[in-house]
Amino acid sequence: MKKILFIILDYSKVVIIAFVIATLISTQLFTFSKVQQRSMQNTLIHGDTILIEKISLKFNALKKGQIVVLLDEKNVDSSFWGKVVRLYKDMYGKFTRKTNENRLVKRVIALPGDEIDIFDGKVFLNGEELIEEYAATKTYPRNFELPYTVKEGEVFVLGDNREVSKDSREFGPIKNEQIEGIAVFRIFPLNKIGNLF
Repeated sequence: MKKILFIILDYSKVVIIAFVIATLISTQLFTFSKVQQRSMQNTLIHGDTILIEKISLKFNALKKGQIVVLLDEKNVDSSFWGKVVRLYKDMYGKFTRKTNENRLVKRVIALPGDEIDIFDGKVFLNGEELIEEYAATKTYPRNFELPYTVKEGEVFVLGDNREVSKDSREFGPIKNEQIEGIAVFRIFPLNKIGNLF
């Protein structure tokens, strides 16, 4: 009986350590995400699986043109425990087949200090037209008042498929805390595997 108890205890330790390591990796280093919208076509399409890198957010500033995964919530708990709670809610959602409608994939267009404007179907950054080979359609303003100068601690994001994308034209610039990570690599489908920058 004691031998069985020790075996159960040993296995329990292994399972707990594995859970701790998996939690640290997923919340602090990198994770995988499945694209659920059409707002980044033709760069990313519904069903693509992408690798989300989180380390550089702690050390480097975001760059224009990067693709980010963000939470469509104004008050995001960006603490370690807030990230852990989100991770396990996501895992529960996968088991119950519920998708997270609050997670969006967008492209960084403007950084703090940049003035963004949209007219004639084009995006203008600091007074100059932005050349956007990735944009699937023309860009038209929506509810958010432009021109706008991006403030410290926020970024202006757009989807590549501008006709259907819910982005900063509607909800305004996003706070840095809303950004979960940077999409760096597509791992599925296999015929499209490769870097996203």
